[in-house]
Amino acid sequence: MAIPPELQQMIAQARQQNPQLAAMPDEVVAMLILQALQEQQGQTQARVPTDEAELKKLPLEQIGAIGEQMMNTGRWHEAEKVFFVGLQKAEEENDVPLHTKFSSILGRLCSDRGDFPQAVALFQQTLTLAERSGDQRLMGVVYDMMGSTYLMQGGYPQAIEYYKKSLENSARIGDEHQLAVGYGNLGTVYLRQGDYEQAIQAYGKGLELSIKLGDDQGTANEYGNLGNVCLLQGQYDLAIEMYQKSLEIKLRIGDQQGTANTYGNLGILHRELGNYKIALQMHQKALEIDERIGDEPNAAKQYGNLAAVYQEMGNVGQALAYYHKSLNILERIGDRYSAAGTYFNLGLLYHGQGDREQARAHYEKAKALFEMLGVAQWAQRAAQELRGL
Repeated sequence: MAIPPELQQMIAQARQQNPQLAAMPDEVVAMLILQALQEQQGQTQARVPTDEAELKKLPLEQIGAIGEQMMNTGRWHEAEKVFFVGLQKAEEENDVPLHTKFSSILGRLCSDRGDFPQAVALFQQTLTLAERSGDQRLMGVVYDMMGSTYLMQGGYPQAIEYYKKSLENSARIGDEHQLAVGYGNLGTVYLRQGDYEQAIQAYGKGLELSIKLGDDQGTANEYGNLGNVCLLQGQYDLAIEMYQKSLEIKLRIGDQQGTANTYGNLGILHRELGNYKIALQMHQKALEIDERIGDEPNAAKQYGNLAAVYQEMGNVGQALAYYHKSLNILERIGDRYSAAGTYFNLGLLYHGQGDREQARAHYEKAKALFEMLGVAQWAQRAAQELRGL
């Protein structure tokens, strides 16, 4: 069997800790590791309580750990319920640090699944709590998350405003790590606006700080961000160089989610170049990692990417199958923002095939979701496509 680099790293670590594995072939050790991980995951999930009354009996720290485990494996609906139980209990017990933590996590969770008004309300609650406790570092983090929420809605002026607040706060308290993160996020706003020069400057500042701090994760992220700029500028060779630098670091530090994302970016790049076979290989690699680590949101994203490649190849059947696989996950986990985008893409696909009835149905679903989420730019695009039918 082909052994992924991240699993090879785990094999080496296992052999260091267990000398008796030294004589075993890599394939055997890999199977043992995968079996152990599956058993551990099964045992953990089997003993996790989800009933509200049962959860309330647990210490707040344990409630938080259960919620984070669910969130990290893409079980967003369950995680949200757990965190709301924790939020209520923390408020009742006047535990300000954990009240702050739960409201912050819930805000991020709501933002990720597209419930932007709820996310903003939770972030405002977190800001109030952070101000009360004098936690300036957290205030900077929340400003940053508020910026990301507006970015997802296409509210670029508000996103820039909050990202700059986060940068000012980080500079004032000397938090260089959060400063690097803030520059990276600000760069993404400029990238979305098509201001590549400003994006490069912001990403460059983030990269410089990450290298200075010895932050491999941040360094890898900024190389990936710079790769995205190069891709949109059509500088494909430079984009590949940036993505490869990012990938090398992520493999070395064992960042499986980041590795999958970079494979996905390489897939998008090769699709742009018309290298469909390589693009499919990259997206498939990303999907395999996402499924292995239980990252359902990103698995849905890779199904969508595979669908887009097949669509460009003219393989409508495969494209439809992968779009619906993506949509099934997105609807199950409650990611309405990404679901809206997938409905829109299905509308385009049906429209291109001359199936006006299916195209209309999918554009209408996309438009309704975008309007509900307050994403005016994309709601208008869906309306425009409907007028063109």
